[in-house]
Amino acid sequence: KDKGIFLMDANGNYSMITKTDVMASNGVIHIIEDVVMPQ
Repeated sequence: KDKGIFLMDANGNYSMITKTDVMASNGVIHIIEDVVMPQ
């Protein structure tokens, strides 16, 4: 995998965090490249 921080969903699919600490109206968010699914 490329360098970076990855999230893994319940199905074993990975998504890379592409941008962190983005200010939004409801707080701070992080941008990821794919959709991750909960269990």
